[in-house]
Amino acid sequence: MQVQRQFVDVTTRRVVIELPESFVNHRIEVIALTIDDEPMPEQTRRRPHPAIAGKGRTLGDLVTPILDDSN
Repeated sequence: MQVQRQFVDVTTRRVVIELPESFVNHRIEVIALTIDDEPMPEQTRRRPHPAIAGKGRTLGDLVTPILDDSN
C-alpha cells in the first residue's frame, strides 16, 4: 500500500489532487478531514458516589471463581 498525504487550503467546494504514476490502474480511497477544528474534549473519569467509595473488597483470586461449579 502506498500513501500520499497532502495539506490543501480549500477555497471552493472542489479540490483537485495530482496522484503519482504508481497509482494508475489501482483502486484508491480518498478521505477528507478538517485539521483546524477544535479537538474533542477529553472525557472525565467517572468516580463512585462518596457513600460507597472504598467499601468494596476483593475476595480470593481474581482469575479463579470463589464458588465451586459442582453445585
